[in-house]
Amino acid sequence: MNSLERRARWLLRVYPAVYRRERGDEIVGTLLEATPEGRAWPRLRDARALVIGGLQARAGQNRQRTTAANARVAVMVGLTLFNSLWVAAFSSRIITQLMHGYAAYGPGSLAAYAVLSAATVVLVWTAPRVSVVTGALAAAAAAVYYLGLHVVVIVPAFLQVLYLAALVALGLRGARPSRRWLWLPSVIAAATPFIGIAVGSGWLGVSFVWLIPGALLLPAALVGILWIGIDARLVLALATYLAAATAQSVSAFIQYGTGVGWLPYSLVVAAIAGPAFWLLRRQSAPRARAS
Repeated sequence: MNSLERRARWLLRVYPAVYRRERGDEIVGTLLEATPEGRAWPRLRDARALVIGGLQARAGQNRQRTTAANARVAVMVGLTLFNSLWVAAFSSRIITQLMHGYAAYGPGSLAAYAVLSAATVVLVWTAPRVSVVTGALAAAAAAVYYLGLHVVVIVPAFLQVLYLAALVALGLRGARPSRRWLWLPSVIAAATPFIGIAVGSGWLGVSFVWLIPGALLLPAALVGILWIGIDARLVLALATYLAAATAQSVSAFIQYGTGVGWLPYSLVVAAIAGPAFWLLRRQSAPRARAS
C-alpha cells in the first residue's frame, strides 16, 4: 500500500463502517484512478467530494430509524453519562474516606451502591435482559440499604435510582444501541481513581469531585454542536444529562436549602433540547423501517 492509497483510506473513515466494508475498495479504487500519477495526496476536489459523500452516508443512517428509536438512544446515552458521573463522585468520595481513615458516609454501603450501579449501567449496554434485570435488582437493594443508613441524602440518591431505573427500562425496550456510545462514560470511569486520589491527598477540594468529570463533557458538547447537522443525538444526549443534573440540583436546594442555581441550567436545557429534537425528527425515518 503506497502513501496515496493509505491517505485515501484514511479519508474513507468519514464513511460509516458498514458502508466502508461494502463499498470501501470501490471508492478508494475510483479515487486512485482519478488522481494523477506522482501525487502523494488526492486532489482537493476529490477529497472534498469523498468527505461530503461520507457525511451524507452517515446522515442517511439515522433515516433508517424512527424519531422514537433515535430519541431512545439519545436519552440512554444522557442517562448513562449522568449515572457514570454519579458513580465517579461516589467512588472518589470512597477513596477520599479510605485515604483519611474515616467512615462518615459508610464506605461499605456506599461502595456496594456505586459498584452495583456501575455494573448495571454496563449490563444495560452489553448483557442479556435477564442479567440486566438481576443487576438492577441488586443495585436497588444496595440503594435501599444505603438510604436506610443515610436518610439525609434520600432525595438526591432517590433521583439517581430513578435515573438508573429509567436507563434499565429503555435498555430492555428495543434493539441495543451501538457500544461506541460508551466512549465518554469510559473516559469518566477511567479518570475516577485519579480524581479521588487528588481530592484525598488535598491537591483538590471536595467540591471539584463533580466539576472535573463534568468538564470532560465540554469537548463532547463542542463535537456535538459541530456534528448536529449530521446527527443530533449527541446534543440531545447532553441535554438529557443537563436535565438530570438540573433535577439533582433542585433536589439539593429543596432538601438542604443550598445548591447550584438550577434556573440557568433549565434554560440551557430548553435552548438545546428544542432545536436538537427538531433536527432529530428531520434526520429520522417518517415510519418504522428495518434498522
